[in-house]
Amino acid sequence: MLMAKVPKYIARKKSMGVLFFIPALILLLIFLIGPMIVAVGFSFTKYTVLDPPRFVRFANFSRLFSLPTFWESLRVTLIYVFVRVVVILFLAMLLSLVLNQKFPFRGFFQTMSFLPYVFPLAVTSVVWKVIYRPFGLMEQLTSLIGVGPIPWLSSGEYALIAVTISTIWSGVGYYAVIFLAGLQTIPKDILEAAVIDGAGNVQRFSKVILPLLKPTMFYITVVAVIGTLQQFPPFLIMTGGGPGQATRVLGLFIYEYAFVHLNMGFACTASLVMFVLVMSFTLIQRRFQRFEVY
Repeated sequence: MLMAKVPKYIARKKSMGVLFFIPALILLLIFLIGPMIVAVGFSFTKYTVLDPPRFVRFANFSRLFSLPTFWESLRVTLIYVFVRVVVILFLAMLLSLVLNQKFPFRGFFQTMSFLPYVFPLAVTSVVWKVIYRPFGLMEQLTSLIGVGPIPWLSSGEYALIAVTISTIWSGVGYYAVIFLAGLQTIPKDILEAAVIDGAGNVQRFSKVILPLLKPTMFYITVVAVIGTLQQFPPFLIMTGGGPGQATRVLGLFIYEYAFVHLNMGFACTASLVMFVLVMSFTLIQRRFQRFEVY
């Protein structure tokens, strides 16, 4: 059977599409894929910036996995990721359900809920550090309910909680907007049919809204986990990783070895481990999502 010849104007449009795609591909190769390949190569070398890279095979990995500070940073990171993502999912869902209702000045409140995400995380961290300082705003608020001064940033018991609160505050509005977009894509006739069938608010949420929001929840969970794993400016600015190892997350661990100790090879090794963690979680979550849907 003879294949029909593609008209010239269609072939011309296809070639133009490829030409428009090439600049984006070049930028992707230069600023994303290229640095990732270089980082993987450096992870197998001893590279201290001052000296040329020297191939050491798996010596960096052996050293990394034998460091107690690495395992402590990993433990702190997992706790931080779990708490932040779970709380953000709950608060963002709750906030989106409220913002999805019709009430006066709804657009204003939607904008205000998103506003904390607009500010750079470094600026937000400085502001919260001022709030947590002795005789600061947080101490005045806790004194109103009869709670004495709490050493938020100077105590290993409270430092991680303090930083987590600040990052949740800065990010919950962003994820609430995504949830809100997902809620507004749910057909109204499905919700109306559930009301006609006698479903209450709780049943509508658990049996109708939540199942239809699973793709949105999958996206938010993956993005939140990746973003949380990469966060280290709040810890660098507010606590410096202290007191002790209480807030030294994996991102800060990598930053210190790369830009304080100038050991780029070892920092790339730790970055590769973080990349594997992110990819593993994404694949597990994707498989779980596919199981839930199909």
